[in-house]
Amino acid sequence: MRNTLLIIGSLIVSLLIVELASRMAGFEPRTLAVNDFFVDGLDTTWSMPDSELGWINKPGTSVSMEFGNAPMTFWDNGRRASRGAVAVPPHAASIMIVGGSNAQAYGVIDQESFAYKLAKRFPYLWFENFGNGGYSTVQALLLSERELSDIYGATKPDLIVLTFADSHVNRNVSDQSWIYSISDSQGRYVAPPHFRLTNGELDFTPFETIEPWPFETSSAALTLLHNIWLQSVAYNTADQGIDVTRMVFKRFEELVKGSGAELLVAVLEDRSQISGSVFDGLSLNIVDCSGYERDSRADYLLGGNGHPNARYHTHFAECIGGWIEQKSALTAQALKAAAVSDE
Repeated sequence: MRNTLLIIGSLIVSLLIVELASRMAGFEPRTLAVNDFFVDGLDTTWSMPDSELGWINKPGTSVSMEFGNAPMTFWDNGRRASRGAVAVPPHAASIMIVGGSNAQAYGVIDQESFAYKLAKRFPYLWFENFGNGGYSTVQALLLSERELSDIYGATKPDLIVLTFADSHVNRNVSDQSWIYSISDSQGRYVAPPHFRLTNGELDFTPFETIEPWPFETSSAALTLLHNIWLQSVAYNTADQGIDVTRMVFKRFEELVKGSGAELLVAVLEDRSQISGSVFDGLSLNIVDCSGYERDSRADYLLGGNGHPNARYHTHFAECIGGWIEQKSALTAQALKAAAVSDE
Protein backbone atom coordinates (compact mmCIF):
# COMPACT_ATOMS: atom_id res chain seq x y z
CA MET A 1 0.00 0.00 0.00
CA ARG A 2 2.84 2.37 0.92
CA ASN A 3 4.57 1.74 -2.43
CA THR A 4 1.33 2.27 -4.32
CA LEU A 5 0.69 5.58 -2.60
CA LEU A 6 4.29 6.60 -3.29
CA ILE A 7 3.88 5.84 -6.99
CA ILE A 8 0.58 7.74 -7.16
CA GLY A 9 2.05 10.70 -5.29
CA SER A 10 5.10 10.79 -7.55
CA LEU A 11 2.88 10.68 -10.62
CA ILE A 12 0.73 13.55 -9.37
CA VAL A 13 3.81 15.64 -8.56
CA SER A 14 5.28 14.88 -12.00
CA LEU A 15 2.04 15.94 -13.71
CA LEU A 16 1.94 19.14 -11.70
CA ILE A 17 5.54 19.89 -12.66
CA VAL A 18 4.76 19.30 -16.35
CA GLU A 19 1.68 21.52 -16.08
CA LEU A 20 3.61 24.28 -14.34
CA ALA A 21 6.45 24.07 -16.86
CA SER A 22 3.95 24.27 -19.74
CA ARG A 23 2.36 27.40 -18.32
CA MET A 24 5.72 29.00 -17.55
CA ALA A 25 6.66 28.36 -21.20
CA GLY A 26 3.63 30.40 -22.27
CA PHE A 27 1.14 27.63 -23.07
CA GLU A 28 -2.47 27.93 -21.93
CA PRO A 29 -5.36 25.47 -21.56
CA ARG A 30 -7.56 25.11 -24.61
CA THR A 31 -10.24 27.79 -24.92
CA LEU A 32 -13.34 26.74 -26.83
CA ALA A 33 -13.73 29.68 -29.23
CA VAL A 34 -17.20 29.66 -30.74
CA ASN A 35 -17.41 30.53 -34.44
CA ASP A 36 -20.02 33.27 -34.97
CA PHE A 37 -20.54 32.05 -38.54
CA PHE A 38 -22.10 28.88 -37.14
CA VAL A 39 -24.08 30.07 -34.10
CA ASP A 40 -27.78 29.79 -34.80
CA GLY A 41 -29.85 32.95 -34.41
CA LEU A 42 -27.18 35.60 -34.97
CA ASP A 43 -27.46 38.17 -37.78
CA THR A 44 -23.99 37.13 -38.92
CA THR A 45 -24.88 33.44 -39.20
CA TRP A 46 -24.97 32.63 -42.91
CA SER A 47 -24.57 28.85 -42.52
CA MET A 48 -26.32 25.84 -41.10
CA PRO A 49 -24.98 22.35 -40.34
CA ASP A 50 -24.86 19.73 -43.07
CA SER A 51 -23.92 16.16 -42.18
CA GLU A 52 -22.12 15.52 -45.47
CA LEU A 53 -20.60 18.89 -46.33
CA GLY A 54 -20.04 20.16 -42.78
CA TRP A 55 -22.10 23.29 -43.41
CA ILE A 56 -24.04 25.01 -46.17
CA ASN A 57 -25.46 28.48 -46.79
CA LYS A 58 -28.64 29.06 -44.79
CA PRO A 59 -31.69 30.46 -46.61
CA GLY A 60 -32.45 34.05 -45.65
CA THR A 61 -30.42 37.21 -45.15
CA SER A 62 -27.30 37.50 -43.02
CA VAL A 63 -24.92 40.38 -42.36
CA SER A 64 -21.22 40.30 -43.16
CA MET A 65 -18.76 40.80 -40.29
CA GLU A 66 -16.31 42.56 -42.60
CA PHE A 67 -16.00 46.22 -43.54
CA GLY A 68 -19.38 47.60 -44.63
CA ASN A 69 -21.46 44.88 -42.90
CA ALA A 70 -23.18 44.02 -46.17
CA PRO A 71 -26.52 42.16 -46.11
CA MET A 72 -26.29 38.95 -48.12
CA THR A 73 -29.25 36.98 -49.48
CA PHE A 74 -29.24 33.19 -49.73
CA TRP A 75 -31.78 30.87 -51.30
CA ASP A 76 -32.35 27.16 -50.75
CA ASN A 77 -29.81 24.50 -51.72
CA GLY A 78 -26.97 26.76 -50.61
CA ARG A 79 -27.41 29.31 -53.41
CA ARG A 80 -26.41 32.97 -53.14
CA ALA A 81 -28.88 35.32 -54.79
CA SER A 82 -27.73 35.88 -58.37
CA ARG A 83 -30.68 37.82 -59.76
CA GLY A 84 -33.65 39.85 -58.57
CA ALA A 85 -36.05 36.94 -58.28
CA VAL A 86 -35.80 33.32 -57.24
CA ALA A 87 -37.73 32.17 -60.32
CA VAL A 88 -35.63 30.75 -63.15
CA PRO A 89 -35.45 33.22 -66.07
CA PRO A 90 -36.08 32.17 -69.67
CA HIS A 91 -32.85 30.71 -70.88
CA ALA A 92 -31.16 28.80 -73.64
CA ALA A 93 -28.17 27.71 -71.59
CA SER A 94 -27.34 27.57 -67.90
CA ILE A 95 -24.25 28.23 -65.82
CA MET A 96 -23.53 26.75 -62.40
CA ILE A 97 -21.00 28.56 -60.18
CA VAL A 98 -19.41 26.69 -57.30
CA GLY A 99 -16.53 27.40 -54.92
CA GLY A 100 -15.61 29.03 -51.62
CA SER A 101 -16.22 32.44 -50.08
CA ASN A 102 -14.98 34.35 -53.15
CA ALA A 103 -17.67 32.66 -55.23
CA GLN A 104 -20.14 33.13 -52.38
CA ALA A 105 -19.24 36.85 -52.53
CA TYR A 106 -18.90 37.17 -48.79
CA GLY A 107 -18.87 40.79 -47.71
CA VAL A 108 -20.66 42.45 -50.64
CA ILE A 109 -24.36 42.98 -51.34
CA ASP A 110 -26.10 40.73 -53.83
CA GLN A 111 -25.94 43.16 -56.74
CA GLU A 112 -22.17 43.60 -56.34
CA SER A 113 -21.28 39.91 -56.60
CA PHE A 114 -19.64 38.76 -59.82
CA ALA A 115 -22.39 36.16 -60.33
CA TYR A 116 -25.09 38.85 -60.20
CA LYS A 117 -23.08 41.05 -62.59
CA LEU A 118 -22.67 38.13 -65.01
CA ALA A 119 -26.41 37.45 -64.93
CA LYS A 120 -27.03 41.09 -65.80
CA ARG A 121 -24.47 40.99 -68.62
CA PHE A 122 -25.93 37.78 -70.08
CA PRO A 123 -29.71 38.02 -69.50
CA TYR A 124 -30.37 34.97 -71.66
CA LEU A 125 -28.23 32.69 -69.51
CA TRP A 126 -29.42 31.06 -66.29
CA PHE A 127 -26.90 31.57 -63.50
CA GLU A 128 -27.01 29.77 -60.16
CA ASN A 129 -24.34 30.56 -57.56
CA PHE A 130 -23.52 27.72 -55.17
CA GLY A 131 -20.48 29.40 -53.63
CA ASN A 132 -20.22 28.60 -49.91
CA GLY A 133 -17.88 30.30 -47.46
CA GLY A 134 -14.96 28.19 -46.28
CA TYR A 135 -15.43 25.49 -48.91
CA SER A 136 -12.62 23.47 -50.40
CA THR A 137 -12.52 21.98 -53.89
CA VAL A 138 -13.58 18.70 -52.26
CA GLN A 139 -16.70 20.27 -50.73
CA ALA A 140 -17.43 21.99 -54.04
CA LEU A 141 -17.23 18.59 -55.73
CA LEU A 142 -19.62 16.99 -53.23
CA LEU A 143 -22.07 19.87 -53.49
CA SER A 144 -21.96 19.74 -57.29
CA GLU A 145 -22.71 16.02 -57.28
CA ARG A 146 -25.72 16.72 -55.06
CA GLU A 147 -27.10 19.73 -56.94
CA LEU A 148 -26.68 18.26 -60.40
CA SER A 149 -29.42 15.92 -59.24
CA ASP A 150 -31.45 18.15 -56.89
CA ILE A 151 -31.61 21.49 -58.73
CA TYR A 152 -30.89 20.52 -62.32
CA GLY A 153 -32.30 17.02 -62.65
CA ALA A 154 -32.53 16.05 -66.29
CA THR A 155 -31.63 19.58 -67.44
CA LYS A 156 -27.94 19.76 -66.65
CA PRO A 157 -25.98 23.02 -66.75
CA ASP A 158 -24.09 23.80 -69.93
CA LEU A 159 -21.16 25.37 -68.11
CA ILE A 160 -19.82 24.86 -64.58
CA VAL A 161 -17.54 27.58 -63.25
CA LEU A 162 -15.39 26.26 -60.41
CA THR A 163 -13.54 28.98 -58.53
CA PHE A 164 -10.15 28.38 -56.97
CA ALA A 165 -8.07 30.04 -54.25
CA ASP A 166 -4.63 28.92 -53.17
CA SER A 167 -5.96 28.28 -49.64
CA HIS A 168 -8.02 25.41 -51.07
CA VAL A 169 -4.86 23.31 -51.39
CA ASN A 170 -4.59 22.86 -47.61
CA ARG A 171 -8.36 22.67 -47.22
CA ASN A 172 -8.56 19.74 -49.64
CA VAL A 173 -6.46 17.65 -47.23
CA SER A 174 -7.73 19.27 -43.99
CA ASP A 175 -4.23 20.19 -42.93
CA GLN A 176 -3.87 21.31 -39.30
CA SER A 177 -3.28 24.89 -40.46
CA TRP A 178 -6.86 24.86 -41.73
CA ILE A 179 -8.65 23.03 -38.94
CA TYR A 180 -7.16 25.44 -36.39
CA SER A 181 -8.95 28.20 -38.29
CA ILE A 182 -12.46 26.83 -38.01
CA SER A 183 -14.63 25.75 -35.11
CA ASP A 184 -18.27 24.88 -34.63
CA SER A 185 -20.99 26.49 -32.51
CA GLN A 186 -19.51 24.85 -29.41
CA GLY A 187 -15.93 25.90 -30.13
CA ARG A 188 -14.73 22.44 -31.17
CA TYR A 189 -12.33 22.06 -34.09
CA VAL A 190 -13.83 20.44 -37.18
CA ALA A 191 -12.23 18.63 -40.10
CA PRO A 192 -14.29 19.16 -43.27
CA PRO A 193 -14.63 16.27 -45.73
CA HIS A 194 -11.32 15.80 -47.49
CA PHE A 195 -9.03 13.43 -49.34
CA ARG A 196 -5.64 11.98 -48.49
CA LEU A 197 -3.29 9.83 -50.51
CA THR A 198 -3.08 6.13 -49.73
CA ASN A 199 -0.80 4.14 -52.04
CA GLY A 200 -1.12 6.90 -54.61
CA GLU A 201 -4.93 6.85 -54.62
CA LEU A 202 -7.47 9.28 -53.20
CA ASP A 203 -8.77 8.14 -49.82
CA PHE A 204 -11.90 9.98 -48.66
CA THR A 205 -12.43 11.11 -45.06
CA PRO A 206 -15.92 12.38 -44.18
CA PHE A 207 -16.68 15.42 -42.06
CA GLU A 208 -15.76 14.98 -38.41
CA THR A 209 -15.78 16.96 -35.19
CA ILE A 210 -12.57 17.01 -33.15
CA GLU A 211 -13.49 16.85 -29.49
CA PRO A 212 -11.11 18.29 -26.89
CA TRP A 213 -9.39 15.66 -24.78
CA PRO A 214 -10.70 15.13 -21.23
CA PHE A 215 -9.51 17.97 -18.98
CA GLU A 216 -7.86 19.72 -21.96
CA THR A 217 -9.74 22.95 -21.23
CA SER A 218 -8.12 22.95 -17.76
CA SER A 219 -4.64 21.78 -18.62
CA ALA A 220 -1.97 23.56 -20.64
CA ALA A 221 0.06 20.34 -20.81
CA LEU A 222 -2.82 18.33 -22.28
CA THR A 223 -3.56 21.12 -24.74
CA LEU A 224 0.09 21.08 -25.81
CA LEU A 225 0.06 17.30 -26.25
CA HIS A 226 -3.18 17.38 -28.24
CA ASN A 227 -1.82 20.13 -30.47
CA ILE A 228 1.34 18.10 -31.10
CA TRP A 229 -0.83 15.13 -32.04
CA LEU A 230 -2.97 17.19 -34.42
CA GLN A 231 -0.05 19.06 -35.99
CA SER A 232 2.48 16.25 -36.26
CA VAL A 233 0.36 13.14 -36.74
CA ALA A 234 -3.39 13.31 -37.30
CA TYR A 235 -3.61 16.35 -39.61
CA ASN A 236 -0.06 16.88 -40.82
CA THR A 237 -1.13 16.65 -44.45
CA ALA A 238 0.07 19.82 -46.20
CA ASP A 239 2.72 17.92 -48.18
CA GLN A 240 -0.10 16.03 -49.95
CA GLY A 241 -2.03 19.18 -50.80
CA ILE A 242 -0.93 19.82 -54.38
CA ASP A 243 -1.10 16.17 -55.49
CA VAL A 244 -4.53 15.68 -53.92
CA THR A 245 -5.83 18.94 -55.38
CA ARG A 246 -4.70 17.97 -58.88
CA MET A 247 -6.47 14.61 -58.54
CA VAL A 248 -9.64 16.28 -57.23
CA PHE A 249 -9.68 18.58 -60.27
CA LYS A 250 -9.42 15.52 -62.51
CA ARG A 251 -12.35 13.97 -60.65
CA PHE A 252 -14.30 17.21 -61.00
CA GLU A 253 -13.56 17.21 -64.73
CA GLU A 254 -14.93 13.66 -65.00
CA LEU A 255 -18.12 14.70 -63.18
CA VAL A 256 -18.64 17.66 -65.51
CA LYS A 257 -18.01 15.64 -68.65
CA GLY A 258 -20.38 12.96 -67.39
CA SER A 259 -23.12 15.57 -67.11
CA GLY A 260 -22.44 16.82 -70.62
CA ALA A 261 -21.27 20.24 -69.44
CA GLU A 262 -18.23 22.40 -70.05
CA LEU A 263 -15.87 23.21 -67.15
CA LEU A 264 -14.12 26.50 -66.48
CA VAL A 265 -11.75 26.90 -63.53
CA ALA A 266 -11.55 30.55 -62.44
CA VAL A 267 -8.57 31.42 -60.24
CA LEU A 268 -9.82 34.25 -58.01
CA GLU A 269 -7.10 34.30 -55.36
CA ASP A 270 -3.49 33.17 -55.46
CA ARG A 271 -1.55 34.99 -52.74
CA SER A 272 1.16 32.33 -52.65
CA GLN A 273 1.20 31.98 -56.46
CA ILE A 274 0.90 28.23 -56.18
CA SER A 275 -1.70 27.79 -58.94
CA GLY A 276 1.00 27.17 -61.55
CA SER A 277 2.08 24.02 -59.69
CA VAL A 278 -1.53 22.94 -59.22
CA PHE A 279 -2.59 23.23 -62.85
CA ASP A 280 0.65 22.40 -64.66
CA GLY A 281 -0.07 19.72 -67.24
CA LEU A 282 -3.82 19.54 -66.56
CA SER A 283 -6.07 19.82 -69.62
CA LEU A 284 -8.54 22.29 -68.11
CA ASN A 285 -10.09 25.53 -69.25
CA ILE A 286 -8.48 28.01 -66.84
CA VAL A 287 -8.87 31.76 -66.54
CA ASP A 288 -6.67 33.56 -64.02
CA CYS A 289 -8.52 36.53 -62.54
CA SER A 290 -6.24 36.87 -59.52
CA GLY A 291 -3.49 39.37 -58.75
CA TYR A 292 -5.05 42.39 -57.10
CA GLU A 293 -5.16 40.58 -53.74
CA ARG A 294 -1.36 40.65 -53.90
CA ASP A 295 -0.65 43.95 -55.63
CA SER A 296 -3.48 46.37 -54.73
CA ARG A 297 -5.02 45.12 -51.51
CA ALA A 298 -6.17 48.52 -50.28
CA ASP A 299 -8.16 49.09 -53.49
CA TYR A 300 -9.60 45.61 -54.04
CA LEU A 301 -10.09 43.98 -50.63
CA LEU A 302 -12.63 44.85 -47.95
CA GLY A 303 -10.87 46.87 -45.29
CA GLY A 304 -7.62 46.35 -47.18
CA ASN A 305 -7.20 42.78 -45.93
CA GLY A 306 -10.55 41.03 -46.20
CA HIS A 307 -12.54 39.39 -48.95
CA PRO A 308 -12.81 40.89 -52.46
CA ASN A 309 -14.79 44.14 -52.54
CA ALA A 310 -17.27 45.33 -55.16
CA ARG A 311 -14.49 46.65 -57.38
CA TYR A 312 -12.76 43.27 -57.40
CA HIS A 313 -16.04 41.50 -58.15
CA THR A 314 -16.46 43.77 -61.16
CA HIS A 315 -13.06 42.57 -62.32
CA PHE A 316 -14.06 38.94 -61.74
CA ALA A 317 -17.23 39.45 -63.80
CA GLU A 318 -15.25 41.04 -66.65
CA CYS A 319 -12.60 38.31 -66.51
CA ILE A 320 -15.03 35.37 -66.47
CA GLY A 321 -17.50 37.11 -68.77
CA GLY A 322 -14.76 37.67 -71.33
CA TRP A 323 -13.98 33.96 -71.38
CA ILE A 324 -17.67 33.07 -71.72
CA GLU A 325 -18.06 35.52 -74.60
CA GLN A 326 -14.92 34.53 -76.47
CA LYS A 327 -14.27 30.88 -75.72
CA SER A 328 -17.33 29.13 -74.32
CA ALA A 329 -19.25 26.80 -76.59
CA LEU A 330 -22.57 27.92 -75.12
CA THR A 331 -22.31 31.58 -76.17
CA ALA A 332 -23.34 31.16 -79.80
CA GLN A 333 -26.27 29.00 -78.74
CA ALA A 334 -27.42 31.59 -76.21
CA LEU A 335 -27.11 34.51 -78.63
CA LYS A 336 -29.03 32.59 -81.27
CA ALA A 337 -31.83 31.89 -78.79
CA ALA A 338 -31.84 35.56 -77.78
CA ALA A 339 -32.26 36.66 -81.39
CA VAL A 340 -35.18 34.30 -81.88
CA SER A 341 -36.75 35.57 -78.63
CA ASP A 342 -36.43 39.20 -79.77
CA GLU A 343 -38.25 38.40 -82.98
